[in-house]
Amino acid sequence: MSAGGRFPQQGELVIGTVTRVMRHGVVVRLEEYDGLEAFVPLSEISMKWVRNIRDFLREGQRTVFRVVRSSPESLQVDVSLRRVTPKEKAEKMAEWNKVVKVSKMLSILAEKTGVDKSVIEAGLVKPAAERRRDLYELMEDIAAGDEVPSWVNLPAEVKSALVEFCKKEIKKTVSVSRVFVNLYAGRGGVGVIRRAAQEAMSLAGGGEKLSITVIGPPRYLLRVEAATPERVEELKQLAIKRMAQIVSEHGGRASVEEGKK
Repeated sequence: MSAGGRFPQQGELVIGTVTRVMRHGVVVRLEEYDGLEAFVPLSEISMKWVRNIRDFLREGQRTVFRVVRSSPESLQVDVSLRRVTPKEKAEKMAEWNKVVKVSKMLSILAEKTGVDKSVIEAGLVKPAAERRRDLYELMEDIAAGDEVPSWVNLPAEVKSALVEFCKKEIKKTVSVSRVFVNLYAGRGGVGVIRRAAQEAMSLAGGGEKLSITVIGPPRYLLRVEAATPERVEELKQLAIKRMAQIVSEHGGRASVEEGKK
């Protein structure tokens, strides 16, 4: 069974927990796919000669793998340990840890406020997914002082508890800025918008994050994370300038909605 009907795709990075170590490979449970099992062939464990598999993977160990073969029809997945770089592993584990933290926080929020989890699912989780808003990023923004967005449909007391909880539990280690950008593709169509977004996101350096989320064409949310407010502003302006340059080459235009949620 896969999560929400999804199935791992070839090349995808996944979180796996080792359940069995055998002579010819390792079985892992894929945490993001409702416990679907995957196999790590001996040849995909390390570039080095593997004398003892447990020198690399042990029962109960959780780490990052890359999908090298995926067959939804037979529910078979092969994954690789050796094809994951240290940088990819660190980034994927950080992402996973945020997902786990959000899940725990929402469970505690439901418990503390006495509401059913389904209320939080319907009023926060589902509308965030519909808007492609990352829940951890949303909580970071609330912790930084932003108001709870109007589309969050929770009882007033639950919203207040959410704000208090975010400010207590989410530790800000970076500066964040958000701005809405209107992008009109002109004669280039959606391909130009996609290229503009990709080139803008590529401007982020190590430890920085730049995301562009579609709100409803032509409106996009540009979100920037960096170590200092100065770098955040610099990166934001560079991204806006780059997107405007690309769409203008095709007869389009870009405009910024300052101060809007």
